Amino acid sequence: MHRIALGLILLASLLSAATSAAVAQNWPGSKSLRFQTSSAAGGITDIVPRLLSNHLSAALGVPVIVENRPGAGGNIAAGVVARAEPDGHMLLSTGSNQAVNPTLLPNPGFDYERDLAPVSMVVSAKIFLASTPAFAANNITDVIAIAKQKPKTVSMAISPIGTPNYLAGEMLAQYGDIDLTFVPYDGMTQAVPDLVVGRVDLGAASMPILLPMVRSGALKPLAILAPQRSSLTPDIPTSAEAGLPALQIDGWLCFMTTGGTPAQVIARLDEEIAKALQLPEIRDSVAKQGAEVFHLGPAQLGKFLKSESARFARLLEHSRLWRASQ
Repeated sequence: MHRIALGLILLASLLSAATSAAVAQNWPGSKSLRFQTSSAAGGITDIVPRLLSNHLSAALGVPVIVENRPGAGGNIAAGVVARAEPDGHMLLSTGSNQAVNPTLLPNPGFDYERDLAPVSMVVSAKIFLASTPAFAANNITDVIAIAKQKPKTVSMAISPIGTPNYLAGEMLAQYGDIDLTFVPYDGMTQAVPDLVVGRVDLGAASMPILLPMVRSGALKPLAILAPQRSSLTPDIPTSAEAGLPALQIDGWLCFMTTGGTPAQVIARLDEEIAKALQLPEIRDSVAKQGAEVFHLGPAQLGKFLKSESARFARLLEHSRLWRASQ
C-alpha cells in the first residue's frame, strides 16, 4: 500500500511537471517576461508589476523581471519596449504620460501608436483636491468664488508639466475660469509639507500621497476629481457634484508591449494579468497603496488612451504655463 501511494505521488508530480512544461511551450520561447517601469523603485508603476510577478511566472512558465528606467517623462522605458522584438516578452508599466507624451514629447525616436501596443489597464487611484486647514474654502465652489474675487491670490502646488497633478491644476483653472498662482515642485510628495503649514493653499494628488494627511486632519479634503465618489473615501464629494463634470482625472497604471506583437500573445498576457488582479491578496495589496483594481483589455485600453490623448492635448493647448515653456 505504501508503495502504491508513493507511486501515485510520483505520478502526480510528473503530471504537474509536464503541465508546467506545456504551459511554458505555449509561451513565445523561453524568454523571461521583462517589465520596464517608467519610475524609480517604490512607485505604483514599480510595485504593481512586482505584485503580479509570481502569478505571471507560474502561469507562463518563465521568470519575470522588473527593471526601473525613470527619466525623459517615461520615454526611456517606453523606448526600450518600442524597440524590442515584437514577441510579448517586454512590457512597459506606465501611467498618464502614455496619453500626455504624444503632445508634450512628439519626437521621442519612436512612434507611440505604431511601436507600442496596449495590453491591460490594471489599477486606478483617485485624485483629490485638498487644502491647508486654514484656507477659507470647504469645497471647489468656495475655491472658485475666492479665486474670482481675488485673482492670483490663491496658490496651488503642481508637479512637472504633464503629470496628473499638474493636469488637475490646469483643469481647475480652465474649467473653473479662475486665475491661480501655480507653485512648481519636483513632485507632490515634496509639496505636502508646504501644503500642511500653509505656504501654498491647494494641492491635487493621488490618495497614496494625500490620504494619510487628510485622515490625520493635517489637510482638508475639498473634492474627489471624479464623476463618482471613491469607496475608500465615501464622505468626500466629487467635482461633478460641484457642477464641474469635466474636472476629472485619475492616476492610473497600464501595461503596453511592443507594436507588432501577435494578437494572440497580447490576449494571453491580458488573460493572465486579469486573473492575477482577481486574487484577494493582489486586490488587498493594491488597496493598501490607496488604489483600486481597474481592468481594461487591449481594445478598451486602446480606445481609452486615444480619448485621453485627445482630451489632454486640448487642455495643454490652452495652458499658459505649457505654451510659455515651448
